[in-house]
Amino acid sequence: MSTTAANGEANEATPANYHLLPKLAPHLDRHMIFPLLEFAASQLVDEETGHILDEKKAREINEAKFALLKKTDMTDYVANLYCELQGLEDAPPEYDERKAKVFSQLAKFEQETGKLTELLGREDVVSNLRSDKVANLEFLKNDHKVSAPARLGWAFFLTLALR
Repeated sequence: MSTTAANGEANEATPANYHLLPKLAPHLDRHMIFPLLEFAASQLVDEETGHILDEKKAREINEAKFALLKKTDMTDYVANLYCELQGLEDAPPEYDERKAKVFSQLAKFEQETGKLTELLGREDVVSNLRSDKVANLEFLKNDHKVSAPARLGWAFFLTLALR
């Protein structure tokens, strides 16, 4: 089946012509876009042979993944994408430097939030937490001497760990 474009040329009605990802992506968070890009990439692989069906589209998807993730803390994944796109064996040193910085920051947050992490791993503490955030903060402060900086550090730690 084909349709006629405004310029009089025939367009083939293929699933690619109805692909919504380019229209949706500007309105989505990167955590929602990435799985969609992974799915799109998986559709380009022949299930029986494992061969890529459209090299050009696969490269475009990898370029989109790289652009999406290059500012995140997924340093190894981004470095692998960079190497694949540039045809390199080894990633440039800046990826190792970025990885060291990420792990340093993670270690710092783990150290700062160790007491709170330990407390939240204890059943007796967790069972005393309520749905009221203010009451929980007071409980942790008064009964377990958890300071505001430790609670704030724990929030940063979770943010970093989940990025």
